[in-house]
Amino acid sequence: MSNSLIPSRWTTARLSVEDSAPAEATELQQVHDACAYIEAWTGALTDSQHDQQMLSALQEGDLPPGGSKEFFRLQSIRLKATPQLIGFAEVYHGYPTVDIFWVGFLGIHPAYQNQGYGREVVQGLIEVVAGLHAYSAIRLGVALKNWPALRFWTAAGFDRIVEIRGDKVHSDQSFAFLYLERRLE
Repeated sequence: MSNSLIPSRWTTARLSVEDSAPAEATELQQVHDACAYIEAWTGALTDSQHDQQMLSALQEGDLPPGGSKEFFRLQSIRLKATPQLIGFAEVYHGYPTVDIFWVGFLGIHPAYQNQGYGREVVQGLIEVVAGLHAYSAIRLGVALKNWPALRFWTAAGFDRIVEIRGDKVHSDQSFAFLYLERRLE
């Protein structure tokens, strides 16, 4: 499966995307913390989990059930013009089945949102994954309360709902997730 992994470094017109390094943990955590406003829509982490999330992802991976770190990638998203870190992506090769490429998280720092960087990195990722010829689709989960993400991902072609999971009773403290898919051609 090693030849079906995305490259450790790839680029788009304005962005450079590459495997994150442990030395970036603090910078990645700052981007993560700036995106923490979405936790109200997805279910908040405890403070101790929140403070170490990026370091843990770098060291152990953020793995799906039964996952292996060798198929996990945490990739930093930087501007080409200035090496400014503006976001990151967590992806997994082969979940929930070997022919599915999973996007666990894509975050762009709020200071860089609404400038087309998210769309650009997603389009680049789609092209990279499609070029591997190992995956039939890209999937991800979006919290039902996260309307901005639902609009973003459906506009990017992730318009097939493959699963719905969540609490059975609606309340301010309940959560539900849509699992969206974009087929690759």
